[in-house]
Amino acid sequence: MCRRCGWIRESLVAASLLAIASFQAGAQPAAAADGLGMLARVRALSADELQGRGNGTAAALAAADTIAAWFREAGLAAPPGCDGMRGDFALRGEGLDGLTGRNVLGWSPGRGALADDLVVIGAHYDHLGLAPAAEGATVTGIYRGAEDNASGVAVMVELARRLHADQSAADRCALLFVAFAGEEAGLQGATASLRAAPLAGRDVRLMLNLDSVGRLRADRLYVGGLGSSPRLRPLAEGVNRGHGLVLELSDGGWDASDHVAFNTAGIPVLFLFTGAHPEYHTVEDRWELVEPEGLARVAAFARDLAAAVAADPGDFPYVAQTALTPAAGERGRTRAWLGTIPDFVENAGGVKLSGVMPGSPAEEAGLRQGDVLVAMEGSEVADLAGLTALLQAHGAGETVAVTVLRDGERRVVAVTLRDRPR
Repeated sequence: MCRRCGWIRESLVAASLLAIASFQAGAQPAAAADGLGMLARVRALSADELQGRGNGTAAALAAADTIAAWFREAGLAAPPGCDGMRGDFALRGEGLDGLTGRNVLGWSPGRGALADDLVVIGAHYDHLGLAPAAEGATVTGIYRGAEDNASGVAVMVELARRLHADQSAADRCALLFVAFAGEEAGLQGATASLRAAPLAGRDVRLMLNLDSVGRLRADRLYVGGLGSSPRLRPLAEGVNRGHGLVLELSDGGWDASDHVAFNTAGIPVLFLFTGAHPEYHTVEDRWELVEPEGLARVAAFARDLAAAVAADPGDFPYVAQTALTPAAGERGRTRAWLGTIPDFVENAGGVKLSGVMPGSPAEEAGLRQGDVLVAMEGSEVADLAGLTALLQAHGAGETVAVTVLRDGERRVVAVTLRDRPR
């Protein structure tokens, strides 16, 4: 790393910590202060200076150093068997060969009878980097990735602060907090973490994944992965009695984010997500659209959920879900792009659409808000995980038959899939 790059990273760490201090200044109610503190972290990670946190870039390493500083500020230590908080790995493919990805690892020791058990709490910090022009010659913008996934990192850091400081449970699992790199490049950081200390060869009770959790609308929170252990659904419902969120509960654990690597490894998973939006993977995903009140509510629920799992004396048996298990090495995000925005509120016997992205294949084919996507190429679609699995079986340029329910009638439309715009 060049001397100038090191100076840039040190400056960004100092600046982000100063921003958080100023954001939190003043007399604020506890929940409001928590939300503003998390929003300050979102703003710091999505700053223009970090250039979209593209994998393998100096800016991504600067973001990693910032997160490590936040972990230390929360009281976390380097995990056992690790040389500091860095978990470096070799990036592969997609123009990344020869570059380094860096996971950031923070450890809160366990206590009592559960000290040897482990819960992993994770959120990816990488994003798409710089936005090229149509001809690929000129940089025209920055993919700031405020919601995806500076929001998840901000909530994870808040959980680290709260859970590490909470000494109320005499028996509690150890907690490993991981800020993953390589998610946008096919879950490479999550996969690498399972092969390295402190996770390699170790039993994990649960992995809790926080991805895009900063835009809570009408109190609705998607909770995926409940089918990966019979303990999880009643636990999530019980915790929510103290929070009053409208939970969209899903058994599936294949929602195209880092928890998929853990699910594939036979580890129970939970996935929190506040829903899709038109700014997903565009240069308009800015910190100003993230809501501090929603961050505070999601963080409070996630904190109590993680604390309940970590202090539970019982086992969390894993249940394999073979129907939608992705092939080894498969990308987390689908290559084929449809451009639908799902509605996570209703279980409508398919994927109900809250809208379509402008200029997307879905819009061009005439799909619209209120449609319920029920089949693709003759295969039934029961939920978003099923749609994701079907899209992974197709490539950009293919024309597929999509069946939707509209006004009580089944309609079949031809949709030509494309690469997701970058």
